[in-house]
Amino acid sequence: MHNKLNSKRINGAALEMIMRDVLDGMFDFTHQTCCGRETGKMEIIAVEKPVNSSVRNQPATVITFPAKATGK
Repeated sequence: MHNKLNSKRINGAALEMIMRDVLDGMFDFTHQTCCGRETGKMEIIAVEKPVNSSVRNQPATVITFPAKATGK
């Protein structure tokens, strides 16, 4: 099945909004987790082996940001 989103990129204001939303979610999660407890201390509930071990061997894709154009 062909995925229509393979050739699409999210950039500009949409990408910034997504990144800010992710950071806000991370802030809310850590704030709620540490609220009323010792700061920086979280309990490990379980340690499990990954279901698909082939995921570890997949290389990461590094996305570079375009350089700013200088007006000089």
